Amino acid sequence: ILQIAVLLVCTLIAAKKALDLDSRDWTLLAFFFANFALDDLYLVICLLTVGESSILFVVSELSWYAAFIFLYLLILQAAPPETAKETRLLPWLGPVFAAGMAVFFIQWGNIVSNLIYAVLIGLILFAVTRRLMDREQYARQRPLCVTALVFCLLEYALWTASCFFEGESITNPYYLFDLMITLCFPFFIRGTRKAVGE
Repeated sequence: ILQIAVLLVCTLIAAKKALDLDSRDWTLLAFFFANFALDDLYLVICLLTVGESSILFVVSELSWYAAFIFLYLLILQAAPPETAKETRLLPWLGPVFAAGMAVFFIQWGNIVSNLIYAVLIGLILFAVTRRLMDREQYARQRPLCVTALVFCLLEYALWTASCFFEGESITNPYYLFDLMITLCFPFFIRGTRKAVGE
């Protein structure tokens, strides 16, 4: 409920900025927030009314895929790639890490779903790491890139916790990581504001 509330507020803020400034950056951010909010809301309503079902999680995952796509597009929009510079080795570790995590998660989940997440998050990790390495070119975009990097790593921490810890106890680290992800969302607003030069 807390995450849905935070996401709805963030969606409204980003949507208002998008309308006021006629900005693609803010529009992409609003879509990113809205997809996460709708996904969470959909899961809560379905679990309360229908109970657990594999159909629920397919629809839910489609919404998450869209959210990650909008996040990737936001990074490309706010920090267009510098074509003159060659890519160093470090950014490639992001896709390698995402692929390794997909192989790890396949034993608990769907192969196709894990591969899609690996591609999407691998692209995001590559993009943000490349931009964080170039301090001069992407100085304004650093807060957005750092937030996206932390967000992706927290997602992996959350998913890993769900593999090893079960139950709804407050001591389950899953809830801690989920709370940290929730607290991460407002930082996307701050990062986007700096990236677009407000």
